[in-house]
Amino acid sequence: MDKYTKVNVAGDGACYFHAVTGYLELDKNVKKLKDDNKYTYYKKGNASQLRKKVVAWLRKNLDYRLPHGLTIRDDIEDTVTQDPKLSSVDNYLDHMSEEYAYAGQIEITATSVLLKRNIRTFIKKGNKLSNVGLGYEINKSKDDDIHLYHNLGSTKAKGSHHFEILYPKSKGLVVTKAEYDKLKSKSSSRAKTKRKTKRKTKRKTRIKTKRKTRAKTKRKTKRKTRAKTKRRGRRP
Repeated sequence: MDKYTKVNVAGDGACYFHAVTGYLELDKNVKKLKDDNKYTYYKKGNASQLRKKVVAWLRKNLDYRLPHGLTIRDDIEDTVTQDPKLSSVDNYLDHMSEEYAYAGQIEITATSVLLKRNIRTFIKKGNKLSNVGLGYEINKSKDDDIHLYHNLGSTKAKGSHHFEILYPKSKGLVVTKAEYDKLKSKSSSRAKTKRKTKRKTKRKTRIKTKRKTRAKTKRKTKRKTRAKTKRRGRRP
């Protein structure tokens, strides 16, 4: 856990979409502020919009083949057979369109493909984080991964499973909006002072250079005048 900041999101059934969109907002808000360190703050993203995009993608890509050989349709049909409340693939997608329907592996896959980013989900085992089966890898690069926390295994209560954000401290330290604004203000003041000092230094350098040039010109003119006077004095 030392490498991440766990950021809580609303537990209203749309926690997965809150976690992903919140992660994207954290990415957008990263700035170098105090001592050249990176900071960010959590801002609620548009979970409803992401849900709509995910469901639309699933409807259009039911025959998308997954790494294990099955298709999206196969995975949904398997889920339908295990849930007596669901009757068909269309019924599953209609249900997933509802504002507070819980998302799972199928939606994680769709999100990963849509965003072109790997999604890795972790659970806590003792004091360590362990990568759980939930997640999807769209490419081999780990630089732009979305990291999520899931309380899978820590609760048996139905409907209490919850996704949260795990934001890497290497990308930015998560602080409150108030702290972020304060750091940003101080950073702007320091930058302003720095620019002011730089301008003053440049102005001083220009003045010094002008003085040196004038002094040099004056000495040169003086030498020429003396030489002229000397030559006149030597004439017969």
